[in-house]
Amino acid sequence: MQRLWEWFDERLHLAPVRRALLDNLHKPVPGHVNWLFTMGAALILLLSVQLLTGVLLMVYYKPTGREAFASIESIMYEVPLGWLIRSAHNWGSHLIVILALLHMFRVFFYGGFKKPRELTWIVGVMLLAVILGFGFTGYLLPWDQVAYWGTVVATEAPASLPVLGPITREFMIGGNEVADATLGRFYVVHVFLLPLLLLSLMGLHLLLIRYQGISSMRRTDEPEPTPAQLRVDGGEPFFPNHVLRDSATMYVIFGVLVSLALLYPAHIGSPADPLNTPAGIKPEWYFLPAYQLLKYVPEVVGVNMPPLLVLVLVLLPLVIDTSPERHPGRRPRVVAGWLIVSAVIGLLGVLGHLSETSSTFFGTTYHFDVQGVPHRVVDVAEGGEEGGED
Repeated sequence: MQRLWEWFDERLHLAPVRRALLDNLHKPVPGHVNWLFTMGAALILLLSVQLLTGVLLMVYYKPTGREAFASIESIMYEVPLGWLIRSAHNWGSHLIVILALLHMFRVFFYGGFKKPRELTWIVGVMLLAVILGFGFTGYLLPWDQVAYWGTVVATEAPASLPVLGPITREFMIGGNEVADATLGRFYVVHVFLLPLLLLSLMGLHLLLIRYQGISSMRRTDEPEPTPAQLRVDGGEPFFPNHVLRDSATMYVIFGVLVSLALLYPAHIGSPADPLNTPAGIKPEWYFLPAYQLLKYVPEVVGVNMPPLLVLVLVLLPLVIDTSPERHPGRRPRVVAGWLIVSAVIGLLGVLGHLSETSSTFFGTTYHFDVQGVPHRVVDVAEGGEEGGED
């Protein structure tokens, strides 16, 4: 091994690179860093698993309207461990969104998006958009009833935009209706364009984090603490202290992913039928807030709200929260606004999940209408008795 290193070092002069890597690994992290700071490492693991399982699925998947559903059936029932690979890919997409949102919440509350790390935050917001893009394009690929009609509903919304709306929709789906051209376009975006964007943005994001380090809780108008000051304040070396935390979290998250894939395998429905519209079609849970919002506001407003929210996140460190304070207790207005918006988005998601369903609470059955408003379901016999008493 030593001779191999000397051979490469003699030709490529790797000693300075090795020294810089070692210095970076042993650079201390701030004393406030805890287990909440390990979600980024867990995201890297899940994204790696997602890329690996995606490549394995590509070997057997056929992106045509006539063969897509049959190829999914073959993966689930004929390919050795195909059901496990697909289930891990399916559950991984949900866990990635959950961890990405939690990671964003952590960065926000610790003020990690503030100067001089605005670019790191903006790249992270772009990564979240790419992750949601994976969810949107991958939803259609099974080509079953739910996927087909869910995509029909989702792609109809942009058509309400003035001037560019119909053109955007036609370009997105490759025609006037969701068909083979749509599946082909979504497949190319899902397996080629988005992975390129993901790897590029993730590499830049990690480079910025390692170059600038994890932010301290000091005000942004104070000098960044030196490694010596971080050690005095209780900071520990990134390696091995924080690396061990990251490794433990990655181990647990991987166990959760495998357990979910084994215990709750991915569902496979019935083949897509453009002539038969099923009832109660809804998008994935992370798109439910946008889906439900369209029921309360004009379609043009509802369609523009998600891009506007992304723009607000991008402008957060540049325009909205420019105070030098990082501690959440010293910026109450921005924190309160974040919590209120998050609560509204969460409520819309819950209403979207409950809409057009029936549930029983304490012995009473309620039906939730399209807008998620509950209505008590009166039993026929009960209604007859009450009518007799009146």
